[in-house]
Amino acid sequence: MPTEEPIALKEVQLRLGVPQHVLIHLCEKGVIEPDFADTTGRGKRREFSQRNLFEFAVALALRRFDLPVSTMGLFVRLLRRFGRSVGKALPGHVIPDALIENNIQFTLGYYDGEFLVLCVSGGGLRKPLILGAELGSPSRLPDKPPRVVRLDELPSRYEARIEINVSEIAKKVVKLPLHK
Repeated sequence: MPTEEPIALKEVQLRLGVPQHVLIHLCEKGVIEPDFADTTGRGKRREFSQRNLFEFAVALALRRFDLPVSTMGLFVRLLRRFGRSVGKALPGHVIPDALIENNIQFTLGYYDGEFLVLCVSGGGLRKPLILGAELGSPSRLPDKPPRVVRLDELPSRYEARIEINVSEIAKKVVKLPLHK
């Protein structure tokens, strides 16, 4: 199995079409934690993985809704936890690669500003895998991470919902060729 090559900040910028300062801000606020190398001083460059590229793209999609950076960071951390849960349910499926290679449909829903739900279908699942995490009020995030639980169905009683098609994000950004 080939080893993944690190992706430089400039490459992330080119792939996502956003200024570097936006990406740096997401790193400095803890939304994205570089898998390869984080800067620790002058002259040290950040290096990212394909998963980090994917996480940047999800964070930028969330940014369109003017969510607080702390909420975006929580979403990305929960997305990683959801990814581990998907890996347990579908052994060998690693997010984000599985979204592209195995035709898995992956949506992230934010219900009433308090409940985050991941729905995974396709890729060999007989029925959708639905995972949820109670976030509470975004202005009062708890000190410990929310517990991820398996749900029998999608929430049906809510006033507002934001839905992110995570599969489409993965298809757009993860497998794009590197700029040389």
